[in-house]
Amino acid sequence: MVVRGKRAKGRQRNDLFIGIGLFILVFLGIGALVYYEVTKEPAINAATLCPAKGPTGHFVLLVDTTDPLNFTQKQSFAVFLDELVKKRVPEGHLLSVFVLGEDFKTNAEPLVELCNPGSGENKSAMTSNVERVRKTYEEKFIKPLMRQGEALQGTQPAKASPILEMLQLVAINGFRKHDVKGERRLFLMSDMLHNGSAFSMYRATPNFEDFSGTDYGRKTQADLKDVKVELHYLLNAPQLQTRRSLLFWENYFIKSGARLVDVRPLEG
Repeated sequence: MVVRGKRAKGRQRNDLFIGIGLFILVFLGIGALVYYEVTKEPAINAATLCPAKGPTGHFVLLVDTTDPLNFTQKQSFAVFLDELVKKRVPEGHLLSVFVLGEDFKTNAEPLVELCNPGSGENKSAMTSNVERVRKTYEEKFIKPLMRQGEALQGTQPAKASPILEMLQLVAINGFRKHDVKGERRLFLMSDMLHNGSAFSMYRATPNFEDFSGTDYGRKTQADLKDVKVELHYLLNAPQLQTRRSLLFWENYFIKSGARLVDVRPLEG
């Protein structure tokens, strides 16, 4: 009877140790799974670098190439582009780049569209592969966008500058196409002197209310709801780029649902 009692107690002790061991293994397994879920890199789209759930905001850059930049304007533009790409676009935001050329039909689609995947500078090496994140940021986001610098500069004066039509295309193929629910901002680099056969600001700048009531005014009105507009003003013809001209565009953006939040003359 004594031997059986000792054996029973031994089995109970062994069962207890096994149970404790299994509990520890399960606990460690759950802890490892939670740690992995918390620290793993967020899933991104391999082509666009956007978060798997979609961009957190949408920035659009529209550059007028209908007039060549002079030497000083080129220097200023290079600094602007560098600042926009490297400092202004938040992580997770989509940046779409459009060209405003002589023929708006050939520029209907963006040159490039990429999300900022994050540089990794705010991540810990304990929880992230910082080097891999940094390399993706540099090679797949910064370099492809900075390579567009040459394509965003005109080489000779154009016969037309269809600003109104391009703003419509930016609204359609930029903002509306992606329908991002976060911040929406348009960076517009142009002299804002629309020039076409139906309407030209080189002849005269009308009162916007009068213009918007015309057939052409109604036809070219864009939908830019909730977009904040930054105008980087190319002062190519100061005698025409008057307060009246700027007021025309302020009212245009208001009617489109947007807001002109900043006007910065580009040096040169």
